[in-house]
Amino acid sequence: MELLSTNFAPRPKELDPIEGVGWGNRASLRMVSGPTYHSIELVTDITDPKDIERVEVSLNGSAKYSISGETLVALQAHRKNYAQAGRYTISFGDATLRTKIGVRQTDLVTLQGEIWFIHITLKAKDASVKTPTMRARAHVLPAQAERYYMPRLYELTWFAAASGRTPFDFSERSAGLNLKRIHFKDDSIQRVRVIRDTYEEMNITKDDNAYDLAQSKKEQTQGWFSLDFIRYGFGADGMLNTAARSQLCFELDKNEVGSIPVIVEAVEQVKPLPNAA
Repeated sequence: MELLSTNFAPRPKELDPIEGVGWGNRASLRMVSGPTYHSIELVTDITDPKDIERVEVSLNGSAKYSISGETLVALQAHRKNYAQAGRYTISFGDATLRTKIGVRQTDLVTLQGEIWFIHITLKAKDASVKTPTMRARAHVLPAQAERYYMPRLYELTWFAAASGRTPFDFSERSAGLNLKRIHFKDDSIQRVRVIRDTYEEMNITKDDNAYDLAQSKKEQTQGWFSLDFIRYGFGADGMLNTAARSQLCFELDKNEVGSIPVIVEAVEQVKPLPNAA
């Protein structure tokens, strides 16, 4: 595979102008197809991430990344990456990992003829508020002939109708889908169990999880419960595969009723790997 056989040396590059930037608008940028993107950065004078309601990276109209500005900032903080107000980084590859396959497995490989867009939805404000500025830059690698993996990042919501233990079945189960991290934006979660069919994969309390993350030099975002399956730094080895015969259950032990915003960081294998020569 080219992600292993070629040099890893991302180069910074300015992207085309972003069209339609304005409060209440859905701005857009058509990405150049062909390069491999390690990361994309939105450079703005918007210092409050709440003003960026949604960032989407889509292929032929299907969103592969769909998150808020607040989530982008929090995910960088979790990895303890350097951050600066007004800069919003969309990470594909993960430079915090220890192996080349781990770092590059989730790079965004684009192929000739594909239509890739970034859409940025901004919060509506009074017409008297100054129009924000925004430009995009990327760290890119040479084109690859084939795409074997597709990075995924998206948000969903679960609802606990009662306090105590509530099981949630992860419905998008597939032998080709692996979870890197899953974040629960709920301060009332005290324990999480992960159960595949009848086998318990994980059972951890809030305090123990925060300790484990800190020991691995990761940050537990305030008010979150983050399960980082690759916290040891070995991405391809550590990810949680979602295949199951009947269910992949996340049992959340909460002391409050209510909605649970969930952020999923994943990678999907979209093509069989080549046979070794």
